[in-house]
Amino acid sequence: MITNIDANGRVQLPLAIRYGLDLCTGDRIAIDHLGDGTIILKKIDDGVTLKGADRSNARAEKASSS
Repeated sequence: MITNIDANGRVQLPLAIRYGLDLCTGDRIAIDHLGDGTIILKKIDDGVTLKGADRSNARAEKASSS
C-alpha cells in the first residue's frame, strides 16, 4: 500500500491497516527507523511504555512546539 505525507507531516494509514491493527482515533503509536529507509510503526497498548518511547515523545513535542 502507498500513502502520502501531507503538508503538516502527517501520514494517513490505509483503512485496511487501521482495521487489521485495531487502531482508532487517538491511539498512540511508536515510530522508529532502521536507517535503511525502513520505518516501523507499533501500536502502544494502554499502560505499556516502549523502551525509549518517552524520550522520543519528548523530542517530538519539543520540535513541534518550536
